[in-house]
Amino acid sequence: MVRKQAHARTALIISGGAPNATLVAGALVAFHELGLRFDVMSTAGAGALLGLMYCAPKNGDPVSTLAGLKEMGIADPLYDALPVNFKVFNKPGIMADLYCRALGLNPFIQKLMDWPATDPLGQLVKDSTELMLASACPSDLTGQSLGLCAHVPFAEKIIDFAAIPAILPEFYVNAFNLRTRQMENFSKAQLSPRHLQAALSFPFLYPPTALGDGLYIEGAALDCLNFAGLLQRHPQLEEIVLFDLLGADRLLRAPRDLYDAWVMSILTPLIEIARDDLKIFEAEHLGKYPALKRPYRVPLIEDIPAAELPDVFDWSRSNLERLFDIGYESAAQSARRDLLHLRG
Repeated sequence: MVRKQAHARTALIISGGAPNATLVAGALVAFHELGLRFDVMSTAGAGALLGLMYCAPKNGDPVSTLAGLKEMGIADPLYDALPVNFKVFNKPGIMADLYCRALGLNPFIQKLMDWPATDPLGQLVKDSTELMLASACPSDLTGQSLGLCAHVPFAEKIIDFAAIPAILPEFYVNAFNLRTRQMENFSKAQLSPRHLQAALSFPFLYPPTALGDGLYIEGAALDCLNFAGLLQRHPQLEEIVLFDLLGADRLLRAPRDLYDAWVMSILTPLIEIARDDLKIFEAEHLGKYPALKRPYRVPLIEDIPAAELPDVFDWSRSNLERLFDIGYESAAQSARRDLLHLRG
């Protein structure tokens, strides 16, 4: 039974889409600096991680936490030679976990991880060392494994899970329960590291997450925008602002190599799902809520220059920095033009 809450009037939706997550990180920084406030935040996939970094950063500073996502990028010369993000996609298994824990106890390794390499040479040295450490990591991956990678390793380092129940907006994260065949929404009162792991368990990349009696995969794999779950709980919403990372056909392109073809095979159906979610909402749900305006879609994807679109899903350092800046400028311009009435 879904409990309805009638007091909320404004909502921010953050869709899934990990490779271009710094686009939304920059946009959230712009909203923060302009003082925009929302009664509800509804998230899916990587949007959950971004939303929690914004609302409950471990260090108390959402700006530096969100800007820190640029550190996930790989130094450009290294990424050109090996286009894989070994910082985000870690090897799975008990041996890999023990190896990573041992590295965490090594003071030299910790100094390396904490080194704020700001120049290209320093970034290349740091990332090359991290690649060697990642390559040496053992793995239990076999043909019987349920996912390629270990779950996101850094969430508890950047998110204050103890603070989440007290954050000001209502907060939701969707995940699909394979045992009940239903989409579920975790509220801020429920959210734990395990719940976030369930919401980020994208099929094939990560194994499903067991939680209570359920077995969960990432909700964004089936519903990138989560309109229905939001409106069931908050039928009196009047305004929805949307950060949609995937729902634009200009993201579709021919692959550059075999690895890129695999990446596009994952993203192509997600792009279409996100587009369909918006169409279905406008056709079937919008008329049911007379107080609700048509969702305001911040034009993050549209503001990426055409010449840079082929690189938009790259994990290179330069691309993540570029997307952060584009997201910041796009959101700042949109907010100053249309959203200043949402200032708290």
